[in-house]
Amino acid sequence: MKVLESLRHKLNINAELSGQEKKTNKIINAFLEKTNPDVHLKNIGGYGIIVIFKGKETGKNILIRADIDGLNIPLVESRKTKDQSQYSHRCGHDGHTAILCGLAMRYGKKRPEKGDVILLFQPAEENGEGALAVINDSQFKELKIDVAFALHNLPGYAKHQIVLKKGCFASASQGLKLVFEGATSHASQPEKGNNPQIVVTTLLDAFQKKYENLKKDKYNTILTVTHVSIGEKTFGVTPGYAEIWITLRSQDNNALNKLTESTIALCEYVAHEFKLRFSYSIHEAFEATINSVEEVETVEKAAKELKLSVNMINAPFPWSEDFGRFGTLCPACLFGLGCGLEHEPLHSPIYEFEDEIIDTGIDIFEKLIYLCN
Repeated sequence: MKVLESLRHKLNINAELSGQEKKTNKIINAFLEKTNPDVHLKNIGGYGIIVIFKGKETGKNILIRADIDGLNIPLVESRKTKDQSQYSHRCGHDGHTAILCGLAMRYGKKRPEKGDVILLFQPAEENGEGALAVINDSQFKELKIDVAFALHNLPGYAKHQIVLKKGCFASASQGLKLVFEGATSHASQPEKGNNPQIVVTTLLDAFQKKYENLKKDKYNTILTVTHVSIGEKTFGVTPGYAEIWITLRSQDNNALNKLTESTIALCEYVAHEFKLRFSYSIHEAFEATINSVEEVETVEKAAKELKLSVNMINAPFPWSEDFGRFGTLCPACLFGLGCGLEHEPLHSPIYEFEDEIIDTGIDIFEKLIYLCN
């Protein structure tokens, strides 16, 4: 549908960072007003939006969610074209949004037979903060939601294919920022300072060994060092400050929590031994996305009735998606929508959403909403 393709391209050009989706919010709200929803909440959990189309009869209230942010950091692209920005939608959230806007168009013309259809346009997915902000919003707390669904486009899978998994679909993860503070000294007298270098090298070795041991973990728990900094860019002063950033991942929330606790305890011990001040902070925390068996089966049935290919995968994806937080409120299912076997990968500088799958996304959501009631 050309109107939805035009909308997606407009969203792409105006892509914004997580939590800063002011223009995006304005574009989506203007589009949704034309669909005449029964309820229209324009700012929820920040720049989030909810529209509700009330059913003719009582039934299940179904939440369908799309993410609306671009990326959580500016993208330094190796190739730029006139319609690309450093904040472009390199994860396909513009396409997810277009799909939900298309669903709003359909229910604007013909209300659902049973139950309320609640369409959520969620901000700040990329940094893991948006779902929680929406859930904690007083406007959201007033809603009664029986089940929740979302999709994510998946490069590397056949176009229009529905990708499903019961149980864990996407991993839990969080970032740990580890800070070590000692004391600087003149570079000619290093013994008069307290250099955190030895702590950093000790911990990096320990983290590598932990990474190797975690390969045997049944939950595919992973520890990855993503950034290290020691001291300042100078030749005359010894370091007195250091940071290590690591990302922890697991298919199990409890396993992730235990890994976090043991990692912090190790850092506290080593820092104490070398008389360094230690502090830490947690960033970009994602719950594991756990799919309800019944909801997976509903999506599978919907796909088969639409004569779409279904791929029931065996292993969860190692990446994270903050839709998992909605699964703590009600039965939920996140599924994949293939956008092509040879398609550019997510977050690639040359990635762009596949417009051909917009109608497929609308169709699958509409069908499973019908089947839920």
